[in-house]
Amino acid sequence: MSKQAILIAGGYGVVGQRIAAELAPDYAVIVGGRHLQQANAIAAAIGHGARGREIDVTVASSIATALEGIATVVSCIDQPRRGLLHAAIERGLRYTDITPHLVELGRGAAYEELDAAARASGARVVLGTGIVPGISNVMVRAVADSLGGADVIETSLLLSASDTSGPASFDYFLQELTMPFELHVDSADRPARAFSNPRVIEFPPPFGPRSAYLFPFSDQVLYPRTMGARTAITRLAIEPARVARLLAASVRVGAVRLLARERVRHALTGRRPVRGPSADARFALRVDVIRGGRSAHATLVGGAQADAAAAGASATVRALMENEVSEPGVSMPEQVIIPPGFFSHLARHGLIVKLPAIDESAEGAA
Repeated sequence: MSKQAILIAGGYGVVGQRIAAELAPDYAVIVGGRHLQQANAIAAAIGHGARGREIDVTVASSIATALEGIATVVSCIDQPRRGLLHAAIERGLRYTDITPHLVELGRGAAYEELDAAARASGARVVLGTGIVPGISNVMVRAVADSLGGADVIETSLLLSASDTSGPASFDYFLQELTMPFELHVDSADRPARAFSNPRVIEFPPPFGPRSAYLFPFSDQVLYPRTMGARTAITRLAIEPARVARLLAASVRVGAVRLLARERVRHALTGRRPVRGPSADARFALRVDVIRGGRSAHATLVGGAQADAAAAGASATVRALMENEVSEPGVSMPEQVIIPPGFFSHLARHGLIVKLPAIDESAEGAA
């Protein structure tokens, strides 16, 4: 296979290490991070010729130096100003990320401007390739294809509060709880609040029905553009249920900051924050699509969310490296990732996507 270099920014983080280890046998992997010694140590442990490289995504000169000789960039670092993304586009590189904050791209012409810049430079960019957004988007694509389109898209994710190491960590929940956001319902944007309006979702075994709350996962912002959906809603359920109820109550009374205290976090999750994934951490994902009078859904059950995010991201990187994503521009996974091959890659990592039969008597979203 091609040995063009892949820079993994945040490559010694929980998810970054997994992506690097998955890709290193087939590609020239560079583990990037602010601390070169740590990057070198992780690269040495991975083997297969992996190397370390220093990069600080808040410093333009550091980004420029780190991108020398790079063909593909994988960002596992949240970028408030998206300097690494812009630099990759300017250089015409391939790029993907697992960071969940894409809401600003749904406002105004931001998404179109990035897309135009990538088309001009020849860059091929696939945004949001973790779990949600990421794996969920490809599941939506597969279900929508079976229905001939998507009028309504609903995504529901169930996570364990004890899994503090993945891209959707407890810290991420706290950041998002206070952020106002909008739902796109019947072709109109409506104000919403995180962890409000619970709805019972039938998750796959061994979970079953769980209360899931509105949550601002960012794939919902772009589904009206990428899929032509009139309604796009995302929900989150937390295990154990008492944690979800406390989060919802805290939002209602404005006490979210209290949850950030160490003792409160420990009481909620049942453990102190750890770097490695919990052995019993599990997640479940369900996507529902309605088209006309028909509906269908897909489900997925997995272990630690860090492992699943890495599997989804590495599959996307392979699609970029092997030119399966052939046209320049900025895309979401549902636009360019081919579901069967993607699902086969997930299956090799123990993640089995189930696509049930179509229901011919669909009801509208609530």
